[in-house]
Amino acid sequence: MSKTTLRAGILLGAIAVLLIALGPLILGNFGTTAVVEGAPVAMAVTTTYQLVTATFLPFSAAFISAALVMRHVDSLASSKT
Repeated sequence: MSKTTLRAGILLGAIAVLLIALGPLILGNFGTTAVVEGAPVAMAVTTTYQLVTATFLPFSAAFISAALVMRHVDSLASSKT
């Protein structure tokens, strides 16, 4: 279970870093930097981009931390027996 959690955390972190690096390109071509009433698709792209980048990094850190704690608990449990 800890390997799966660690891989999920690393994957989320890599996606978040990639999205942050490509942010100006994504928002420049498909999104918008100001509220535009006549561009609902651009507003949807911008909102989705901001939500994804704001949530993926904290969840990545939480998953990686949880995986490290699980590994530590497993090693403690195996050393007691």
